[in-house]
Amino acid sequence: MNIPFNSLKEQVAAERAAIEAAVERVLDSGWFLMGPELTAFEAAFAAFVGVAQAVAVANGTEAISLALRALSLAPGDEVVVPALTAPPCYHAILAAGCVPVFAEIDPRTYTLDPAAVDKVCGPRTRAVLAVHLYGRMCDLDGLAQVCREKNLLLVEDCAQAHGATDARGRTAGSVGAAAAFSFYPTKNLGALGDGGAVVTNDPGVAARLRRLRQYGEGPRYVCREPGANSRMDEIQAAVLGMRLTRLPELNARRRLLAARYAAGLAGLPLVLPPVPEEAPGHVHHLFVVRTPRRDDLAAFLKERGIGSAVHYPVPGHAQPMFTGGLAPYRAGELTATEGICAELLSLPLYPSLTEAQVDEVTAAVRAFFAS
Repeated sequence: MNIPFNSLKEQVAAERAAIEAAVERVLDSGWFLMGPELTAFEAAFAAFVGVAQAVAVANGTEAISLALRALSLAPGDEVVVPALTAPPCYHAILAAGCVPVFAEIDPRTYTLDPAAVDKVCGPRTRAVLAVHLYGRMCDLDGLAQVCREKNLLLVEDCAQAHGATDARGRTAGSVGAAAAFSFYPTKNLGALGDGGAVVTNDPGVAARLRRLRQYGEGPRYVCREPGANSRMDEIQAAVLGMRLTRLPELNARRRLLAARYAAGLAGLPLVLPPVPEEAPGHVHHLFVVRTPRRDDLAAFLKERGIGSAVHYPVPGHAQPMFTGGLAPYRAGELTATEGICAELLSLPLYPSLTEAQVDEVTAAVRAFFAS
C-alpha cells in the first residue's frame, strides 16, 4: 500500500475547472495586486468568521507579527505562547520585536492552560497568543478571564482552525482583539502557495494593518511608520474565495474520517483525539494520537508505505535557538509539554483520503500493537 501523509493532487483535480476559472478571471482583469479579488475575499472571509474586518497578508507568520504590531505591542513586550505549537508562532513574536514566554498546555486538549498562563505572566507581559491546535479551539473563556485580570490582549492563532467553533458556538477568530490565519496549501482553507489574513472587529487595528502590509504607507508613497511588503496577490485571493465556499463541506469530511479513525482505533493503548460527538466544533486539521512507542509505530507504518508526521517533536522553549537567552525558559523546565511532545504522532487525514485508506491505516496500527 502507499498512503501519503498528505496529498493535494486530488483536491486540485476535483477543483481544477473552478481554479482555472478563477485564474482566468484575474488574467482577464489585468490586475494582479490589491484589486477586486482581494477586496471580495476579505469581505467574504470576515463574514465567514463573523467579524467586521479581514486584512489579507502574505502568509500566516506575518499575520501574527503584523497583528501584534497593529495592536501596539512594543519591542521587548512579552507574549505568552504555548510550548506546544508550530515554530512560526514564536518566530512571528520575535519578528514583531517581542519576547515569547512559553507556558504549559492542558494535556487533554494540547492547547494553552489558562492556569499556566496566569503563572508565567510578569510585569512586561502584554498579550496571550491563543493557538487553536490541530483543529480544536482553546479555552477562550479561561484565557479571556486571565487577560481581563491582568490587562492583557488576547490574540488568536487560527492557522489550524478554519471554521472551528467552541462550545458556545463562537467561530475561531471571532473572540480575540485580533486573530491570525494561515492559508498554507495544506491548511483546511489553503491557497496555491502562501497566504494569510488578520481579522478584527476594531476598525483602527484594521486600518493600521492595511498600512503595515504596504510599507507603512498612508496615503500612497507617504510612509507613516516602518512597514512591510506583505500583500496577497489576486490569484491567491480568487482561489481562496472559491475554496471558502467549500470549506464547511471539507471540514465535515474531515470530521467523518476522524470518527472512522476513532472507531477503528478504539481499545488500543493510544490517546485519541475527541470524536465529533465529543467536540462538534473540532475541524481535525490533523489527527494526532499519543503513544510512548511513537517512533516504533512511525517506523512500522513507513515500512508499509503509510506516511505519518510529528507535530511537534521539540517544544518551543527547548528549541536550540533559545539557548542564548531569547526566551526565559530552557529544556527540562516544562516537563508536561516535553513528555507529550515525545509521544505525539499524526496519522494521514485530509479530505481526499478515502474510507478504505483510513481502514488500511487503522489495520496497520492495530497490527503494530498486536505484534
